[in-house]
Amino acid sequence: MGSRAVRIVVIAAFLLAVVAAAGCRQAAQKAVEEATGVKVEDGGTSVVVETDEGKATIESGKKLPEGFPASFPVYEGEIESAGSFSQGESQVYNVIVTTDDDVDQVKAFYLKELPSKGWKIGMTADVGTGSDRGVTIAAEADAFSATVGARAASRGGTEISIMVGTKQ
Repeated sequence: MGSRAVRIVVIAAFLLAVVAAAGCRQAAQKAVEEATGVKVEDGGTSVVVETDEGKATIESGKKLPEGFPASFPVYEGEIESAGSFSQGESQVYNVIVTTDDDVDQVKAFYLKELPSKGWKIGMTADVGTGSDRGVTIAAEADAFSATVGARAASRGGTEISIMVGTKQ
């Protein structure tokens, strides 16, 4: 199985973890196994996917995943979901945080805090206006690269999506 196929398997397994969290564990596990032809082990809050090329482990929860880089600032708010997946030496962390603060406050926080924690900002992009407003910030530090996306949430406030991964 090539690296593209492995990525598809890992994404499918991550989706399995999300679906499993909603209570559809067995059906989701079977669907992923049938669609990909790989073995999936469901451990409640974690999923292990094994292929000929190795093993991918995906974990999910409502707290920062184990191993999340301590140098990466996380905006104060409620962690709606958090997970990680790994394969070999590669590790990716994904965290969703909601806050009552607006997009501009979140943007200002990351533009200040990332450099102060040793992260180099490589790109900032503002998109949309009003209730469709959002911002994306990309940064790197040491062995990691990261993307933060913040957008106005439909319920008010802001939803922040954080993805941090090891550099390849």
